[in-house]
Amino acid sequence: MGNMTSTEIPAHVPAHLVRDFDFVDMRGETDVYAHFSRLHDGPEIIWSPHHGGHWIATRFEDMDHILGTPRTYSSRHQTVPPMPITLTLIEWDGDLHAEARTILAPYFSPKVIGDLEAVARDLTISLIDGFIADGECEFVRDFAQKMPIIIIMNLTGLPSEDTPYLLGIAEAIVRSVDPAVQGAAFGDVMNFFAKTIIPALRAKPGDDMLSAIMGAKIDGGRDFTEDEIISFGTVLVAAGLDTVASMLGYMTRFLAENPAHRQELIDDPGLINEAVEELIRRFHLANIARVVAHDVDYKGVAFKEGDYILIPTAAAGIDPNRYPDPFKVDFHRREKRPLVFGRGVHQCIGAVLARTELRVFLREWLKRIPQFQIKAGETPVTAPGKANCVRYLPLTWGVG
Repeated sequence: MGNMTSTEIPAHVPAHLVRDFDFVDMRGETDVYAHFSRLHDGPEIIWSPHHGGHWIATRFEDMDHILGTPRTYSSRHQTVPPMPITLTLIEWDGDLHAEARTILAPYFSPKVIGDLEAVARDLTISLIDGFIADGECEFVRDFAQKMPIIIIMNLTGLPSEDTPYLLGIAEAIVRSVDPAVQGAAFGDVMNFFAKTIIPALRAKPGDDMLSAIMGAKIDGGRDFTEDEIISFGTVLVAAGLDTVASMLGYMTRFLAENPAHRQELIDDPGLINEAVEELIRRFHLANIARVVAHDVDYKGVAFKEGDYILIPTAAAGIDPNRYPDPFKVDFHRREKRPLVFGRGVHQCIGAVLARTELRVFLREWLKRIPQFQIKAGETPVTAPGKANCVRYLPLTWGVG
């Protein structure tokens, strides 16, 4: 069993399902997905004593079922360990969740996404123009972290000069499992919204998403509370920035290391949509959680009310029961429906926007920097987390 944490194993957890697996600790493994693929070596449902103790669903089929059955598996805590605050919208269940989505839906309409696609294109081109002549960049810092946050700032009406500050906070919220680091980051972001953003929007509402939330009625006619508005701002910052930045990193690293795949897209840009879907499938990012709402027997395992279940979609995307030869990237793969954006009523409301940003990036980057590779002598750095991430990706290309 190795060096397990001291969490007591609850009486309803059979000893043969207990595994010493900590989703954020790779224990020397260098490939995030090799780390998650270890989950496929044992039972389909296991118990981990880490982070307060929780179940783990290891297979696509079970994750798909749990995410698609919200009355049994609540979203009230979407992370292991749980966040210090309830996250507006994503940690709401039932009617309240549905009402909040309805208020936000206009901001993700085809027309808005179309406008944002043009913003994303201009932004992609101007960011590339900033470093293309250098023949190199550190992709995470110079591109991946900048593009999505500027889009989110655009959508929410947040001042662009606050971008670097919010980026640091988003990283701490999404990537740290240290409660002290997370707590401090939440304090910072809540302070930022409470003292800077909300008073400004109260004084002068705009046509942005936060103003819409502040002007809306919910839950039988009440206003959103101050805490709910602040929490929603936090969700936008963490979800909108970090996940797209990390997906950009994984896609770009893959293409830097696989010139044949890159050439396929250069020769046939019409393949880019399929390529985005396949790369999303191969590099699932989100490792989310659900809370058991009532005692239930699932495949012979007794889930008790209040139990946490980790849904590591990183393991779903490489599940050989779902995808033949799952580590292989094949742009022509027929079945590639992912769980990366969740499913059912809680499916990510920004999924279409995220896909749009990824497609725009591939189209514009490959036009300008078709041949690129990892900088000689350097090693990219990736890490698991609530969202798996690429921390460092040094690239080079020929100039002139």
